[in-house]
Amino acid sequence: MKKYILRSVKLLCLALVLVLSLGFLQEFVLCHADHNRQRVKGFFCEEENSLDIVFMGASDVYADYAPGYAYKQNGLTSYLFATQANSILNYKNQLKNIIKHQNPKLIVIELNGALNEDVKDVTKEANLRNYVDNIPLDELKLEWVEKNGKDNYMEYLFPILKYHGLWNTLAEDNKYQRTIAEDKLRGYNYLKGILNVTSVYKSDEEPLNDTLKDSADEKAPLSEIEERELRDLLEFCKSEKLDNVVFARFPHIVKLSTYNRFFQSNTVGDIVAEYGFDYLNFERDFEDTGLDVKTDFYNLDHLNVYGQKKFTDYLTNYLQEHYSLTPRELSGSLKEEWETCADYYDAYYSYSDSLIKKNESVELSEDCELIEKLKNYLPE
Repeated sequence: MKKYILRSVKLLCLALVLVLSLGFLQEFVLCHADHNRQRVKGFFCEEENSLDIVFMGASDVYADYAPGYAYKQNGLTSYLFATQANSILNYKNQLKNIIKHQNPKLIVIELNGALNEDVKDVTKEANLRNYVDNIPLDELKLEWVEKNGKDNYMEYLFPILKYHGLWNTLAEDNKYQRTIAEDKLRGYNYLKGILNVTSVYKSDEEPLNDTLKDSADEKAPLSEIEERELRDLLEFCKSEKLDNVVFARFPHIVKLSTYNRFFQSNTVGDIVAEYGFDYLNFERDFEDTGLDVKTDFYNLDHLNVYGQKKFTDYLTNYLQEHYSLTPRELSGSLKEEWETCADYYDAYYSYSDSLIKKNESVELSEDCELIEKLKNYLPE
């Protein structure tokens, strides 16, 4: 009898070691490690119920807003829970994760994910995986996979099956793998998800931003799948009585070639209003933000650090004024964390400014190599 018990214990120990090993490999080795993974994993490192604002959406969010700078100026804590080319198919699940892990005074949902010029981008696997590969294996992930990932059920549930052949890219991805591990040990990341590019965009067409208020009533239809998913998201917000959610359209340079997307954003505003929520269209009301199309963007759709700083100031003040936001009291360790994050953003801005002035166009997202460089710009 003892022999069978001993054998069973050995088998259970072997199974446990196997599970733990596979878990480690999926989390830190055989995974697609990039800025999306670092940003999403960083959200789940944040102390629960410590954030005043959570911003949700796509690259517009993590290029245009600077949490460390907002804290320095206004004392508000925030996070950029966003992924590259984020699909509207992810939005409701993301919102549920925000509600599960935080109790923010405000959730700002930027709706670029419902405005794809190519409807194929809505269901594009990479755009879905940027989010779902990086969230915890829990009931919300199971819910997402049941709805959106049935064709590749096990690969979406266990990404290691998708990326098991990535041994040859370990060196390339190591800077993010190391960063994610360091974030977990530290309990937070320094830049709260920022990614920006050190350049100033020069338009080859005349920007139309100054005329957009005159086109506020012109509309263009959304694709069937985008409107359906947007309405599903809004219905969820309404049924859950989420009175701390607002929707937004962040600034872009609008040209003739992108005018239809602007008309679609007007349609989005009408749909949002149907459900009784606010839609803050900073694209249409561009002149109010103080942004300059000649100096403040790094491409058509994203602000550089000059614009990021201006827009962070403008948006934070706007949200405080219109939604009665006040900073929460921070404990000693949390206060120290956010003061550190503010210092790192100042360093990020100074380093970015130096590269722009040298005409060096570089994508800067938080990784261990960038953090080492930023230490040279931190205050003494």
